[in-house]
Amino acid sequence: MGIRTKLIASVLVGSAALATAIPAQAQNYSQSRDWQNDRYDRDDRYEDRRDDRRYDRWDSRGQANALRTQIAQLEQRVRRTDNRDRISEREAASLRRAVYELRQQYNVYSRNGLTQREAQVLQQRIQQVRQRLAYERRDNDGRRW
Repeated sequence: MGIRTKLIASVLVGSAALATAIPAQAQNYSQSRDWQNDRYDRDDRYEDRRDDRRYDRWDSRGQANALRTQIAQLEQRVRRTDNRDRISEREAASLRRAVYELRQQYNVYSRNGLTQREAQVLQQRIQQVRQRLAYERRDNDGRRW
């Protein structure tokens, strides 16, 4: 490289460094920091959010996985009970439809994470379908076709 090229390169590097340093100096920083008004230390920074990240949702991956597993087990129990002809086809179809609707509700709720209330609703519905299955197995109405 020639001397002229080295000179031009060093001038360009110097001017680039100066161009980035000037805007940083132009910011107005007060010498006495008011910690009450510091934007990072305000207590209300999470309360006024309007985006779709909801703070009433908790880390519910374990709860969601448990609910999904319970729904799958319930579906398997309905299928097994129907295959053993312990319930009628009409009862089995009704229970399969209830499990399908339960799975759809789970999918809607778990799309953005579960709230505690949504988890409770799903758990109640799972329990209702379990009770219906137990009732249909014990009803002895003689309709097993």
